[in-house]
Amino acid sequence: MVPSVILVDKPKGLTSFSVVEGIRKKFKVKVGHTGTLDPLATGLLILLINEATRYAEFFLKLPKEYITTVKFGEVRDTYDAEGKVVEKREVKVSCQDVKKVLQSFLGRILQLPPPHSAKRIEGKRAYKLARKGLHVSLKPVEVSVYKAELVDCEMPYAKFVFGVSAGTYIRSLVHDIGLALGCGAYVEELRRTKIGQFDVQRAITYERLMCLDDLYGVSVPVWEALDFIPAFELDVKSAKTIKNGLFLYLPSCVEEETFVRLYEGKEFIGIGVIKGNRLKAYRLLPQT
Repeated sequence: MVPSVILVDKPKGLTSFSVVEGIRKKFKVKVGHTGTLDPLATGLLILLINEATRYAEFFLKLPKEYITTVKFGEVRDTYDAEGKVVEKREVKVSCQDVKKVLQSFLGRILQLPPPHSAKRIEGKRAYKLARKGLHVSLKPVEVSVYKAELVDCEMPYAKFVFGVSAGTYIRSLVHDIGLALGCGAYVEELRRTKIGQFDVQRAITYERLMCLDDLYGVSVPVWEALDFIPAFELDVKSAKTIKNGLFLYLPSCVEEETFVRLYEGKEFIGIGVIKGNRLKAYRLLPQT
């Protein structure tokens, strides 16, 4: 099977790892994911099949969009509905107050990851330490929030659409909004609807996928999925230069490091990188 990408709509209750393992065992292929979802969450997973796993980093960097239902009036240790109630507070804010506070979370912000997250602290997962009742000290991370819309509101519940950069925790975002309003908040439901140009409407449900005999009808070649990266076509001689690990000199210069999809004629051979006036291989498919 050619290196491929599958869009899967993850159900509630399963970990992303369970989805990956289920597909790997059923279809006897190598599977990698490009960003996990909590068991509570549903929605889009981009899964990479066989040698497509070599290009995971390009999908990991893509922005994401979520729809989330939030409940105000409680602070929970996991920042979501699966956690223990740490504190209950009276909700004295209006839907208009929520709209106003959202504006302060747009743009680049510093965000503290949830204590119950997969972040590593001295080699150990933060959530494992938190479950043992140990203090979890995580460093704030700069993230971007480019969309924060209130789409429904009937206190103490509200529904939001968030568009965020890779690495943003919606649980932390909701928790911080609750603190800013003074009443606390946690994620009741969460659904990832978009990753870059990919929409969950194009995804196959995990249940349906596991009923299939093979992946050919639901997968796309990785070079098609990577079409958000510009293509660069090489002749046979230039392709040989690149495959041998040498530089290819270009007539024009590029100031910023730029990734390109490399083709030998019409055949995809991998990803290259241009810096200045030199093109070199970055990650090529194994040569046959």
